[in-house]
Amino acid sequence: MPSRQPPDAYAQAVRLLGEKVRALREARGLTQEQLAHSTGIARNQIQNIEHNRNNSKDSATGRPGPGNARLDTLFLLAQELQVDVTYLVDPRCPVDPIPESVGR
Repeated sequence: MPSRQPPDAYAQAVRLLGEKVRALREARGLTQEQLAHSTGIARNQIQNIEHNRNNSKDSATGRPGPGNARLDTLFLLAQELQVDVTYLVDPRCPVDPIPESVGR
């Protein structure tokens, strides 16, 4: 059975999510370890989000599958990175410029 490929819009949103998380984390002066500690998300998961992958393996290629962060993870990241969650998930929002911090 052929594997299902995600639609282009989804793939673009996932790729941009990783770019946004990394850009925000670096702009806020955080390491992956610090972001992991402050959110309770495993550092490995943050790394996977930033690199658009997950821990599952594609059966055909053996490579990591595409990232797919859970909704609660997205809200935790948005809160800690001080942005609205829509910035993270909306592919129409560009990575640059980095949004200013929203109130905490």
